[in-house]
Amino acid sequence: MNKAILFLLAVMLCLAASAQTIEVSGTVKDLAGKPVADVIVKVTSEKTTLAFATTNALGAYALTYDHSKAKGGEVVLSFSHISYDKEEVTLKGDKRKVQENVMLIPKTIALKEVKVKAEPLRLKGDTLSYNLASFLGKGDVTLEDGLKRLPGIEVSKDGAISYMGQGISKFYIEGLDMLGGRYNLATKNIPAEYATQVEVLRHHKARRVDADEESDAVALNIKLAKKAKFKPFGQETMGVGVAPHSAPEGATTDLHSGSKTIEAPSGAVRGALGVTGMMFTDKFQLLGSAKFSNHGNFGSYDIIDHYGNNHVSTLATSTLGSWNGGRPPLGDYLYETNGFVTLNGITKMDSTRQLRMNADYTYGRRHNSYETMTTYYLPDASLPLGGVGEGSGVTIGELSHPLTRVHRPMLELRYEDNAQNHYFMETLRLQAQFEENECPVASDDGTGLVLHHQQREAQALRLQNDIWGTIHKGGHKQSYRSEIEFSRAPKVQLSFGNGTVQTGQSTSLYTNHTTTFTLKLGKKWRIGLPMYLNADYNMIETNSHLGQQRLGGWHITPSVSPNTEWRSANKKAYVSMGVGLRWKNLNYKAPHSSPEGDTNVSNSGNNTTEAPSGAVGGAFSDFFAEPSARFRYTFSGTSELTLSSGFRHSTGDILDLLTTPVQTNYRNTSVASGIIGKTQQWNSSLDYKHQVPFSYFSFDAHASWTQGKRNVLSSQTVSGTSVALGSLLSDSHFKSASGTIALSKNILTYTDIGRHI
Repeated sequence: MNKAILFLLAVMLCLAASAQTIEVSGTVKDLAGKPVADVIVKVTSEKTTLAFATTNALGAYALTYDHSKAKGGEVVLSFSHISYDKEEVTLKGDKRKVQENVMLIPKTIALKEVKVKAEPLRLKGDTLSYNLASFLGKGDVTLEDGLKRLPGIEVSKDGAISYMGQGISKFYIEGLDMLGGRYNLATKNIPAEYATQVEVLRHHKARRVDADEESDAVALNIKLAKKAKFKPFGQETMGVGVAPHSAPEGATTDLHSGSKTIEAPSGAVRGALGVTGMMFTDKFQLLGSAKFSNHGNFGSYDIIDHYGNNHVSTLATSTLGSWNGGRPPLGDYLYETNGFVTLNGITKMDSTRQLRMNADYTYGRRHNSYETMTTYYLPDASLPLGGVGEGSGVTIGELSHPLTRVHRPMLELRYEDNAQNHYFMETLRLQAQFEENECPVASDDGTGLVLHHQQREAQALRLQNDIWGTIHKGGHKQSYRSEIEFSRAPKVQLSFGNGTVQTGQSTSLYTNHTTTFTLKLGKKWRIGLPMYLNADYNMIETNSHLGQQRLGGWHITPSVSPNTEWRSANKKAYVSMGVGLRWKNLNYKAPHSSPEGDTNVSNSGNNTTEAPSGAVGGAFSDFFAEPSARFRYTFSGTSELTLSSGFRHSTGDILDLLTTPVQTNYRNTSVASGIIGKTQQWNSSLDYKHQVPFSYFSFDAHASWTQGKRNVLSSQTVSGTSVALGSLLSDSHFKSASGTIALSKNILTYTDIGRHI
């Protein structure tokens, strides 16, 4: 009986306790209907917390509480999150299970003013970022001024940018390469305050498809401030002054060239005028500029192409060269007039495709005067080995006033599709160069002062088309590239005061076709098999009182360069080995015989052949093997060691066979021997770099060894004021060793240190 009563009491107590426990669950979402995670859910009665929980990634929560502990019987369910307004729900009744779904409203927070100072230097992987404002000084106006202050970055006199002694291969603005090698247009005209960061991209791969390959290239990327984006901006430049008289002491400032008189100006007015406008958005960039100056290189400075595409060179213009006269004795081309108009734009069609256009017209006029004295020592037959006797020489003094005028129009169109699994690029470039030279010379060889008149006119045209494609699928990569270039010099003419006229013309068709297949073996090994075919047609003709010669024919070189690469699992060690196999074939002929007494010969291996009359020219065929190896070990992100070694060959071309003398100025003639020049050399180098950007410290050590031989030597014959330059068939050997050590540490001023804190 007692046991039954106790059992009933226990059951009643359990039922009473169960009746006091409440289960609450539900979901929390935002106004867009998306779940909100990490919301704090609490059950409170007055100031007492009865239970709490947090929502999961789906916004769901669940908790239980003892209703008997509620004071006054009122219970509040609250929802709190840092990004949303607080929400509260009152729980009523005594239901054992409650479902409460709520929706939170985003919170609007008014922040107090906060000043954030960026670090002056950051390193992330191979990208080194400079906060430009941390390094600028009071007198820094342009982006170029700011670049000159950055540790490790150097800007040369002509604006070329290098990092730790290595020239950059790309110049990006917000990730777009709009200007190519003419990046002076940006560095000279973008205000320093409009750039926020300068990124140095080490081991840069311009093509995304090459992301897993080795690269020693360095690129620069400029990040712009918000005020430089989405709206056009620009700047204008104007200056005027008076230039002092700067003719060398004792120089003659009045030399007549034909019917013209060239005078060294004295007290002339000098001026500069320029205007530049630009616009940068996420998908489109535009830069236009026009400048003119009659003092220094104000205009020509901006338009320099640091990738070597400024000038148009042909066989005829290089053989019958101009008379620029080198740097003037005072100032940097003090008597120079130059100007240009340029328009450059690039647009992103989508995430991988871009279209770029560059067009410009440049004009330059340089005039300076200089005085030289040259002594040519003559061999004395009475001395052993043809030694030089006392006073046995010819001394020629000259006062020259070279004047050069040049016009260069250029248009380039470039389409690029740069994706991770494929790459396609096509570039079309049209260039022309129209040049005039005058160089009156007053010379004295000891017999009296003689005035010589010299004039030159040259026109050159170049048309280029470059197509490059790559497909990357799995461990396979296949590339092709086709380059075609047509160069034409319709006429180059040199005229001398004594009635002598030297003319030349040339045509060249250059083609290069490349196919590359790369196979990746696992994570460490890679095998490559690039194949090349160069097929060039060249023709050159010269004509003067010394004789006439016309040469034309083909230069064909097929080659293959198998190679292999190995990279350690931790990517610290890298080894590459390969051998280039080239078969070079030259076959040049002339439709006319050589002038009387002129012999055309060629060197094919160890055989010397003489071209028959009516088919003057030369043939050359030889095989070259060029092994190479490279090892690099990266100790850390700031330190690496590189060892490289390779064997190289170089050979002459059609100009080696141009045996008719060519008069290049009033007293110099040049002539080739008809022998194909060959040079071979072995070069090995060792480099160690240790760079600690955050300490502005760098250490570079370089050592190299080169040895080789040549089969042709230069020769010179002097007779009175006539100098003949030629070549001789004679082996010569050379050896050279070099080494450099560079240690640098940038010490910031107190102003800079205060700016960084």
